[in-house]
Amino acid sequence: MKTRRINFQVSIALLFAGLILPTLLLVLAYSYRENSRTLLSLSDAAIDRARDDGIALVRQLFDPVAGTMRVVARMAAARPEFFRTEPSRDVLYSALISAPQIDAFYTSFEDGYHRVVTRVDAERRRGNPRFPKAANWHSSFIEAFGAEAVRSRHRTFFDVWPHVIGGYTEPTPQDVRTDPQYRGAKRTRAFFIGDPSINHDTGFPVIQVGYPIVNDHGYIGTVSANITFSVLSQFLVAHRASPNSATLIIDHADRIIAHPNPASGVRLVNGQPAQASLSDLTDPAIAAAVRERAAQHADRLQFTLPNGTEDFALFSAFPPSFKKPWEVLIVGPTDDFIGNLKRTNQNLEVFIALLTLVEVVLIILVARAIANPIEAASDRMDRIGTLDFSEAPAPKSFIREIYHLQNGVRLMSHSLRSFAAFVPVGIIRQLMETGKPLTLSGEARFLSIFFTDLENFSTISEHLTPDELIRQVSTYFEVVTTAVTQESGTIDKFIGDSVMAFWGAPAPVEDHVFRSCVAAVRSAYRMQRLNERWEREGRPRMRVRIGLHSDEVVVGNIGSSDRLSYTVMGDGVNVASRLEGVNKTFHTTICMSDKHYEAVADRVYARPIQHVTVKGREGRFMAYELIGIRNTTDPELIGDERAEKLCAMTVAAMELLIAEEPVEAHEKYGEILMAFPDDPVGKHMYETYGVF
Repeated sequence: MKTRRINFQVSIALLFAGLILPTLLLVLAYSYRENSRTLLSLSDAAIDRARDDGIALVRQLFDPVAGTMRVVARMAAARPEFFRTEPSRDVLYSALISAPQIDAFYTSFEDGYHRVVTRVDAERRRGNPRFPKAANWHSSFIEAFGAEAVRSRHRTFFDVWPHVIGGYTEPTPQDVRTDPQYRGAKRTRAFFIGDPSINHDTGFPVIQVGYPIVNDHGYIGTVSANITFSVLSQFLVAHRASPNSATLIIDHADRIIAHPNPASGVRLVNGQPAQASLSDLTDPAIAAAVRERAAQHADRLQFTLPNGTEDFALFSAFPPSFKKPWEVLIVGPTDDFIGNLKRTNQNLEVFIALLTLVEVVLIILVARAIANPIEAASDRMDRIGTLDFSEAPAPKSFIREIYHLQNGVRLMSHSLRSFAAFVPVGIIRQLMETGKPLTLSGEARFLSIFFTDLENFSTISEHLTPDELIRQVSTYFEVVTTAVTQESGTIDKFIGDSVMAFWGAPAPVEDHVFRSCVAAVRSAYRMQRLNERWEREGRPRMRVRIGLHSDEVVVGNIGSSDRLSYTVMGDGVNVASRLEGVNKTFHTTICMSDKHYEAVADRVYARPIQHVTVKGREGRFMAYELIGIRNTTDPELIGDERAEKLCAMTVAAMELLIAEEPVEAHEKYGEILMAFPDDPVGKHMYETYGVF
């Protein structure tokens, strides 16, 4: 089995790639992983910080309010009757404006007496048409429970405190003692935070907080305040965990305590505002967070929305010291935190790809710079092995040893090329393939033999300078040898202006009789074109004559022990030479023996010329003129209807001569001349018919 071998350039490139690329990719992959870990850690820290800030803000909403309520409670405990008078509303107003999140501040007592100061905003004015449009503040009180079944609320309105701009009294069934913060403060005897509820004056959620009023007589009432989450909503918007995240405050029942958009914390039930829950929100990220929390039983989540966006969610409970089961919910796209990382890593991936591409290109260039000269030398060695001495441009190597190798191959190619000019190519190929030295040897083999000569060469050479003669003869030799080698023939030798060649040795050539015919026709055609060009250039024409014969001859290395020539010998060589000379008599170009003709009769256009004899050989044989090749579209092989007709008429004339009917033969050759006035064979035979 033939061993498969890898290309040298590929092997060098793979070696470089195997050494460099893994290290590069390992370093870049490590950087990618560490960047991811660092940024994910930073994102977790940012989310936790947002959670802690939300919890801290909620506490900050209540702590100052609790402090203010503590002070007012102490005042009410010391002087409870004061808060049943109108001047006490100035104290409540001061407490109200002590913090922007306080919407209402009031004192309520065990006998039902209740006094409050509230802010009046656009929502309150829209909610109660009896509120003056210019009112910004409101104060009211409800009497203690007495003999009368219906109590009244007495309202007073201010544009700028304490400037009164109106008021009215209306009956009310309200009993503040039933409010959650009142009962909680009474029960715990401490600051108490109630559950969120809807302020029916504004339609937005509020938290009612209470602080007990206690003196020596025991529990006498509660200081209360309504805290709105508009400030918290504003904070949640301003202090998001990330640009596209949302932070919510929810209770244990998923009801919304605070939302960045205050309107999202309210829903309508039977036309009345009510506190909204997470399930009422249309935000797909929040809905997905709730589902994933239930499914995974985890508080820190990552999930993918239907649109393909990756989001995170964090549910974090308030500390137990807050005494309310509230949670901070932070929801947002992970790209807010790791988007830069993704982009950085994507850029890193692009950088890796580009760097890898650059590395690969550099590796290929370096490998090519090293391998190309060697591959060129190897390719040249392969071509030398097939006796192809063409020189393709090859880069000069910058490596000394490779440079010396290139010079050595070039010198060997030039030497063999020179050697091949004197020795048949087949012999050189055999010598290179076997590696055995040449020795005297010979064998009988059936070959096709080819002879050429130039007409009137001596006369032509007398009129040419040596340089002109060499140029024209060399061109003629080039035309003939190219046609012979194109058909796998072996050039034997050049004898003056003659070329001797053969087919079938040293390597067997399939169908060599026909191939010799093709080579002869090509040579004749190309010499005709060459003569036309020479004539245009003012140079003398050189008309070629070719003889063809096939026979069994001796072929081998013939000569002395120190000087060999690979050639053929025998009667067949003489016959081929004699046939080349027949052309001179009939002014033809290619003559071949009947033996040669019989082997290719159905594939060539050829006609009989005359019986000829060879000196030293008994008997005669028919000489044929080769005109062209049948059934071909190659313009060099000259096969057409004219050749067919000429051959048929000549055969008919020859048959009359052989039948010893010279008169009829003379007439037939006359017909040939009439049909083909320029036919030299017809003319010669018409003039000398019957003479052999």
